[in-house]
Amino acid sequence: MKHILIDGTTISRRMDGLSQYILNVVSRLPQGDDRHYTVVVRPNECPEEYMHIWQQHGMEVVTAPIAPIGLRRELQFRQWLRTQRPFDAALEPSNQYPMALTMPTVYVVHDIIYERYPGQLGKAAKAKRCWLHYNVSQGLRRAQTVVAVSQFTKQEIMRFHPQADAAKIQVIYEGWEHLQVPPKETSVSVPFNDYILYIGSSRGHKNMQGLLEAMEMIHNQLPQGTGLVIAGDDRMLSSEQKQRIGAMHDQVLTTGWLTQEALRAYSRQAKAIIFPSLCEGFGIPVLEAFYFQKPLLLSNASSLPEVAGEAAIYFDPHQPQQIAQAIVHAFAMDEKEQKEWINKGQKRLQHFSWQQTADQINRIIEDLLNV
Repeated sequence: MKHILIDGTTISRRMDGLSQYILNVVSRLPQGDDRHYTVVVRPNECPEEYMHIWQQHGMEVVTAPIAPIGLRRELQFRQWLRTQRPFDAALEPSNQYPMALTMPTVYVVHDIIYERYPGQLGKAAKAKRCWLHYNVSQGLRRAQTVVAVSQFTKQEIMRFHPQADAAKIQVIYEGWEHLQVPPKETSVSVPFNDYILYIGSSRGHKNMQGLLEAMEMIHNQLPQGTGLVIAGDDRMLSSEQKQRIGAMHDQVLTTGWLTQEALRAYSRQAKAIIFPSLCEGFGIPVLEAFYFQKPLLLSNASSLPEVAGEAAIYFDPHQPQQIAQAIVHAFAMDEKEQKEWINKGQKRLQHFSWQQTADQINRIIEDLLNV
């Protein structure tokens, strides 16, 4: 019986893309009489329904007070490992590689956006970037296999870590089946007859600045009763951005962080979905737009064209005028064109699956166990 560790200590109850990745991949890993999984999570962070699924699958779920990032995480992870029996292999599904891991490990790198945009790390940004760079470099060196979530992410790894072994980096895409839940009668109050929906945080690389500038450009061009809904964690909006949103309160609505049910309700009611990001490792909102059958207005940067293919209306995220034109286009779109974009999105969606992701990672784990 092989004993396999899965690190779930970066799962957050404020569901983000990383949490979705871990929850959905772990839930789809095949079980077998030859292996035993131990999933470690932080107290009160992992959704109970997923823990229940894992336990039903025969996985052992343990909680431990391990920080999700930083030096404190390293000390706490090392201390926790000392209390456990030896592991034969490990799956580290987040960038935060615990350097106490000595067993063969599969290491997933989602992005290294902090290398391009270190300023958004906040206070002591330079020191934080140095730590993240060092931590990832250690993971790239120590892990037996590295998984990058897109070709773009693999290229970024090699750009910022040229000493890494490209041969041991495999590209495995993300999925969307977490959206397949029975719809609930969740109503959302929107002061618009129709709206474009943005899904995501307000971190700098998400390009909220460009999106707001675009909305200012077309303030008097949008059809009466239409607007933009910004759905997601807005805690990193700058004071200037908040003022701009306030000045456009008749056309821009911020919701703050949403439950998954509310986010689905906003998505179902939207005219189109916009994702103007400057840089992404993968970009799950792309798949969300396809799943909810909405035309997608999309940045042509980083991993996004790789994920969306020909199923999006692209713009240069550094050109607010182009973002503005895409928004105007979406509101002017007739039913025929809208259906064409939806059909393209539905076809593109078939290229991705959490089950495929889990199956590919499982094959890597099997290879580690058979070495």
